[in-house]
Amino acid sequence: MAQSVAITFDDGMDPRNEPRAAQWNAHLLDTLAKHHVRAMFFPAGVVIDSPEGLALVRAWGAAGHAIGNHTYTHQGFLDNVTPEAFMQDVLREQALVGKMPGWCPRVRLPYLNEGNTPERRNRFYNLLAQHGYGVAPITIGIDDWNYSARFVAAANKNPSLNIDQFRKPYLDRLWQEVEKQQTVWQQQLGRSPVHVLLLHTNGLNTVLLPDILTMFESHGWTFVDPAVAFTDPIYQRPYTAADGTQHPLPIPACR
Repeated sequence: MAQSVAITFDDGMDPRNEPRAAQWNAHLLDTLAKHHVRAMFFPAGVVIDSPEGLALVRAWGAAGHAIGNHTYTHQGFLDNVTPEAFMQDVLREQALVGKMPGWCPRVRLPYLNEGNTPERRNRFYNLLAQHGYGVAPITIGIDDWNYSARFVAAANKNPSLNIDQFRKPYLDRLWQEVEKQQTVWQQQLGRSPVHVLLLHTNGLNTVLLPDILTMFESHGWTFVDPAVAFTDPIYQRPYTAADGTQHPLPIPACR
């Protein structure tokens, strides 16, 4: 059975705090190009809001990748945040990156939290629809940030660190999640969806992205443009408009 997956990245890297950010960013883009993968990048404004950080984001669009919205503050749709205030956080991020090549008004919600009640979700979806937005759910994701934090800390202490002690545990954990989600969705849908993988732009993924992509390829998976993946019905979000009619969130007009 043929399987397919879209590759997406969250957050971005802050050159103000990470001197290797430009190097890591270039390596990620180079790896994606070598594997002929078009990805989608969801930067958070609080991470990339500097001339150097914005240059790294712009490089993704220039390389042919899509650029989405991960909000400015990355605080998430917290219970004490109104849908209107949260939408302003989305629009603040759009003001920062919305004119870049590859821009696409699709939002990846921080912590994948779309709202804790149907009413809050519906109010937020109405606001998204008014601004032509879709959302960017996932089917596959692990705590890669946790693995990376341990890897970077160890590598900073020991520049000659052997990556192999991190490679196998990380790849094994990721593939375990791939197989789990494939089974879950096959049982729910009676078919295999176009999966969406969430990775973070961090040190470990920079080093192991070639292994990650090769792992999918060796299992017979194909890479799909995220714009195509998000048309799968499992990623659609219906909402009820003020007049009582139901609609799906729009398919965004992307550059």
